[in-house]
Amino acid sequence: MIDIHCHILPGLDDGAEDLDTSLEMAALAAESGTRILVATPHCNIPNEYMNYLDEHITQTFLGLQQAIQQEGIPLQLAMGMEAFGTDDLPLLLRMGKVATLNNTHYLLVEFYFGDDPDRVQMVLEGLLEEGVIPVVAHPERYEYVRRDPELAVDWKSMGCLLQVNKGSVVGSFGRDVQDTVHYLIQQGLADAVASDAHSPYQRTPFMEEAYEMVCDLYSVQEAQRLFWDNPACILRDEPALPGRQRRRDWR
Repeated sequence: MIDIHCHILPGLDDGAEDLDTSLEMAALAAESGTRILVATPHCNIPNEYMNYLDEHITQTFLGLQQAIQQEGIPLQLAMGMEAFGTDDLPLLLRMGKVATLNNTHYLLVEFYFGDDPDRVQMVLEGLLEEGVIPVVAHPERYEYVRRDPELAVDWKSMGCLLQVNKGSVVGSFGRDVQDTVHYLIQQGLADAVASDAHSPYQRTPFMEEAYEMVCDLYSVQEAQRLFWDNPACILRDEPALPGRQRRRDWR
């Protein structure tokens, strides 16, 4: 598996507190079958985690990468960010303050759970105009997507990708979120499943349970697309593979 969303860098946000915690997360990810993991610290959250790309963040990433190698953990680390979708995010991207996923044209972006859908669309359009492809983080957790899943169809038609959380797949965020994420998978709208992990204890990077659930409910081929093929396409800066609709109700 390839995990394109993980808060594993130590001391930067509400994820790993220190290097030891980061290494525990790395070992847990590798144990579950993850071979490549993208470090995506929160970036550009107003009055909270700004984390604009600088020497400190770069050195933190390189330090963890070296520590993983020294510990012999079979996990390759790549750099990215989970950028918060403020109105000026396209400008910040142009200024080089935000890291894309593995230095590609794909940018992981999140929004307020109770945001204005029109404002979200405006930000996404601005990012597309900058030549990047927004990868919308955990859309199933946004209230407005749960109310109106057709918003996800609109974002896809614009050219965005949708990354859903493994915790949503297995029901960690409640039934409404789980129903929504499985609707997105059934309709062929989801492009990747990632951990969005924050610790080795809760919201962990262990993705095996979600992978097996997708295999059982849909197919091994769909699990391959969501957990490996499309994440690999993203990290290689290639077009993602489209999903297809499925008639079977996940329940």
